Amino acid sequence: MTTDLIRLKIKQETSSEVTSLLIKETFIKACKNLNTSIFEPLIWEDQYFQDLDKYRFLKSMKDQFDYLKGEGIEEVKLVNGICKMCFKGDKVLEFYVVPNKGRPAFSYNIQEEGGKIKDIFRCNYSDGYQRDSRKSINPDITILYYD
Repeated sequence: MTTDLIRLKIKQETSSEVTSLLIKETFIKACKNLNTSIFEPLIWEDQYFQDLDKYRFLKSMKDQFDYLKGEGIEEVKLVNGICKMCFKGDKVLEFYVVPNKGRPAFSYNIQEEGGKIKDIFRCNYSDGYQRDSRKSINPDITILYYD
């Protein structure tokens, strides 16, 4: 019943920006709390994120959340980051156990077009990953950086 009310409210919104904001805020809350059930009601049955249908996308999130919970982690903290590879320069949501220490537990890129969320997918090389990888570089290897 609650799910239907949330969806009904979203359908009645006239501004897609408000809807996108609600989806982003809910997604962030789900990630911080390592709980996919918070985000699940806002995804339509025919909606694809990360080239995965609703249930596969939620399963991929749940698997990573369950791994962290298995390590004794109950919540993560959000840090805004920047993509350093596929969508270089795009904003990325980095989630850390301890903000800006080590590599992010996971990161997501939310792609928007025309005020609507087009895709949500894992980012595997944001500036948090880059910062962490530089700390563990083998001194015998020369790294070339291209911008």
